Amino acid sequence: MRVVLDIETVQAPREEWARLLGKQPCGERLLPEGDLDLFTVGAAEEQRQAEDELYAKSAFDGTFSRIVCIGLLEFTDQMEARSAVAWYGNNERELLRQFWTRLAQDRPSLFITHNGLGFDLPFIKKRSIIHQVKPSLDINLAKFRTEPVYDTMAIWSNWDTRGWVKLDVLARALQVDTKSGSGEQVAGMWELGQGIELARYCLQDTYVTYACYCRMNFRQPLSREVVLLQPELIDVG
Repeated sequence: MRVVLDIETVQAPREEWARLLGKQPCGERLLPEGDLDLFTVGAAEEQRQAEDELYAKSAFDGTFSRIVCIGLLEFTDQMEARSAVAWYGNNERELLRQFWTRLAQDRPSLFITHNGLGFDLPFIKKRSIIHQVKPSLDINLAKFRTEPVYDTMAIWSNWDTRGWVKLDVLARALQVDTKSGSGEQVAGMWELGQGIELARYCLQDTYVTYACYCRMNFRQPLSREVVLLQPELIDVG
């Protein structure tokens, strides 16, 4: 069994981020009224900018952000399409529990991802530990190899970070279907309650990753209609 996976995440509110760091956020503070010397104003502005940068970076860390969707494509070892499933919802613990239960059934020998070694899989691991959902598999996240994780971004660049490319860029280079949107839209979709739309978006990303993997291995990918036929979209609450 081989699987392709992708996750969608949302950042913790600023107050929760500050609580985890054990500090009070300065970004919302107002400067005192009255005359302030330029040094005081400048120092306060620099502090706010530094905090904004730290907060923005925390979006990619499972310590501060959470998973709202996991997309999974399942294939045989001969890369015959079996099924497509996406879990989504506010109940992150249940989302992770169902994900690991599925993997226990699949026992995949290969995980196909785009930046999965640097983002998706470590993120899933952190959130599983936080929620005390024990993984059903011990996925080796060692770098500089193509198994058990085939990371299209890392392998395309031969592990040189200067050559890392976004998924849609790689898809266009390899002339396969591209993404249906950008990760920057995820938070907005989630706030609007568009869980099903987010699940479909996530599965499109998994399909693009699958197609890139096929092309990188001189294989013709199956059509999107075949791979994503009747996907399971599971609302975990």
